[in-house]
Amino acid sequence: MKETKHAIIGECEEPISVIIVGVGNCEFKKMTILDGDGEDGLTTKDGMKASRDIVQFVPFREFKDDKEKLATATLAEFPAQVIEYLKSKNIQPKKD
Repeated sequence: MKETKHAIIGECEEPISVIIVGVGNCEFKKMTILDGDGEDGLTTKDGMKASRDIVQFVPFREFKDDKEKLATATLAEFPAQVIEYLKSKNIQPKKD
């Protein structure tokens, strides 16, 4: 878990989003931690902190009977992640 947190935090400056879909009946507590939606975001015991939220975790069992809701939940944070990355790099979207 330590290595995974470090890897995710290390990628926060890159144009990347990590989407995790939990399949099965596990508790998925560690995946929820990686999602970093809590007040402190994703942090490590040695003080590293994610500069932005790049992970979305969705437990499949909560949406297994509704593909549309599964897709919506899975991609819910993606638009904000893209905008947050662009802002962090001072990139303005091109207007046609």
